[in-house]
Amino acid sequence: MPEIPDLEAIRGFLAPRLQGNPVVRTDVRYPWLIRSEDKLETLVGHVLGPVRRHGKFLLVAVDDGRELVVNPMLTGRFHWATASDRKRPGTCVLFAFEDGHELRYSDARRMGRWYLVGASQLDLIPQWSSLGPDALAMTEDEFLAGLKRHRGQAKNVLTNQEFIAGIGNAYSDEILWEARVHPHRRVATLDEEQRRGLYRAMHAVFDWARPILEAEVAEGLYQRNEEWRDHLRVHRKADEPCPRCGAPIKAQVQSSRETDYCLTCQPLDL
Repeated sequence: MPEIPDLEAIRGFLAPRLQGNPVVRTDVRYPWLIRSEDKLETLVGHVLGPVRRHGKFLLVAVDDGRELVVNPMLTGRFHWATASDRKRPGTCVLFAFEDGHELRYSDARRMGRWYLVGASQLDLIPQWSSLGPDALAMTEDEFLAGLKRHRGQAKNVLTNQEFIAGIGNAYSDEILWEARVHPHRRVATLDEEQRRGLYRAMHAVFDWARPILEAEVAEGLYQRNEEWRDHLRVHRKADEPCPRCGAPIKAQVQSSRETDYCLTCQPLDL
């Protein structure tokens, strides 16, 4: 599932390409992905941009005051192409622009959700009103105050979108490894310095990952249908050596969600 570094790279790629570039055609292969009363064909003739992000949602302003909001969910992928480029399998949504480029959205499981709403109607989007502050907008003091309201395991708290929006399964593993906190450690047992360290680790991981993702999408967004995860240091690295201490990375899978960590660097101290 795309998380903050992925979506920030996509946002940065799209923003200058959409600005001042009118939509000339839309094609929606699976209409049920569009969950708003307004349909995408009403965007023809309009200009999209600027592009921003909140949590795991991408928001694209429309020149008539509406917002195009996309939650790519688990398998949603964006591709920037020319009309002559072969379409990827599972292409669901397509925008053709005046400059000859196309923004294509593929979704193998067709789980993504698209909304076209007025800028003042974002609360009509399911789960929007319950989202917590975006992880990049939350101050350290706000993060500490929010942690005091949660007593669960560290990974579950970091991925709780009502507490902090934008962190998912992959980057929660990376943040916890950076902070040397076991994913099953209850946040109530962390002292203040460890809590501050968790916040700082979150920003350190995002600052480290973002340029890597920006380089990956630079030639036209994703060049393959899966997310770029090769750079991650512990997530999906089961049995590989920890890049910090060399001990084997441990993996646990529960309800199809994989959690990876180094038991040497991240002991389960209670």
